[in-house]
Amino acid sequence: MTELANGLETVKIIDSSYDLEGREIVCYPNHIFTFKVSIHRLFMKPRIFYSTITVDMVKGNAALSNMFPEHKTIEISEQSLVPTLIKEETAIEEAKKVIIKWARHKFRVYKAPEIEIAKQEKLYKVFFYAEVDNEPMIVDSIKGVEMK
Repeated sequence: MTELANGLETVKIIDSSYDLEGREIVCYPNHIFTFKVSIHRLFMKPRIFYSTITVDMVKGNAALSNMFPEHKTIEISEQSLVPTLIKEETAIEEAKKVIIKWARHKFRVYKAPEIEIAKQEKLYKVFFYAEVDNEPMIVDSIKGVEMK
């Protein structure tokens, strides 16, 4: 996030199939990590896998993702950004907890896996206002889910 002189900030948003040009939008902060995980196996080479985790930077919830999303950079008013309440260190801890829990569920883990961050990015998820049947709605630009 880069602050510009005219009250705008440059942020990265998750790519959307919606045309956001000219819409009133709100950007919700997420921190997305791709981890390289190495699990020790008895009498064999370590099992290595990559996994992506998304951390909600307002609530601190972490969840397994199916991929690292495509993103683009936009300039937006600071008022349109939901403030980040979680520190990056806390986000990393929460993401690692999810990775360890998932690894223990998926594989036999004899000792703590080695976890390193392969890729990370602070991205914003965009919500926008739309009128449906003359009622204002908030639309999630990724899922397209309408919420009253």
